[in-house]
Amino acid sequence: MRLLPLLLTMVLLAGCSILPLQEHKKELLSLTESLQQAEQLRREKRYSEAGQLLTQAQKNHPDNPEPAVLLKQILAEQQRHRQLIEDKLLAARLTLIQQQRPLLAQLANSKADDVMLRSRLQQLNKTRLESRSLLSRCGERQLKNAPATAEKCLRLALAIEEQKSDRKRLTQIERSRVRSEKKARQKKRAARIQQLLKQAQHKQASGERYSALMLLEQLLELAPGSTHAIHLKREIQKELESHSQYLLTAGETLYQRGELEGAIAIWKTLLLLNPQHKQALQKTERAQRVLNNLQQLRHQQKPTATD
Repeated sequence: MRLLPLLLTMVLLAGCSILPLQEHKKELLSLTESLQQAEQLRREKRYSEAGQLLTQAQKNHPDNPEPAVLLKQILAEQQRHRQLIEDKLLAARLTLIQQQRPLLAQLANSKADDVMLRSRLQQLNKTRLESRSLLSRCGERQLKNAPATAEKCLRLALAIEEQKSDRKRLTQIERSRVRSEKKARQKKRAARIQQLLKQAQHKQASGERYSALMLLEQLLELAPGSTHAIHLKREIQKELESHSQYLLTAGETLYQRGELEGAIAIWKTLLLLNPQHKQALQKTERAQRVLNNLQQLRHQQKPTATD
């Protein structure tokens, strides 16, 4: 039985010896590690934890100004974040009031003698009017950092009462959004142009020149002055012209030898590359007519079983 108290005492002593080691381990965190962890916590918007970490880093590295500088930035960012949430709550609350007012007014009109309804409507209107200045300040405060929230606040404020300053800020937000949308469209257009150019180059490399030309036509509709597309188009057209002439000549040689099916096959290959090639179309049609006539003549001259 005497062993039990002795064991408990040893466990307690061991536990007490571990705690200082753990504290000491925390203090051994390097400055670089502290700053990196604080930045990570900042990105996750865990500002309080980041602040505690940097406060400890200041104690551990009193001669280095970096923890204090980062701490100041994080505290300012935390304040802005909290203010943004408050402004979003304000906009949400006033949006709800805007939606409730007409419904409550209809209800109050249907029960003209209901004092409680009238009182609720009056209180709602009073809250709305009193929030006018708060909404205006929200619009001014979030104009650059959170324009979407600023726009909500300003529209709600202007619905209560028209003011030039708020109207000016709202116009500024709308113009900025138009510019942003224009830039986004330009960026998307540039990406599409680059994609078409790469696809056309790939088609050219794989011998699909006509498909490459179709892609370049699409590109030139988006960017008529694209020098890359214009030069590539000319290059492919020259390749097509040279290859087409080779196929035309090869088909004509077979045609002159009487190898009509071979000639037709070559010219049809040319038409696959360029479906609008007039000479290939004409030559194919001519050779096909001659071949049909010959086949018909052979069929007529073929002896029957009775002969």
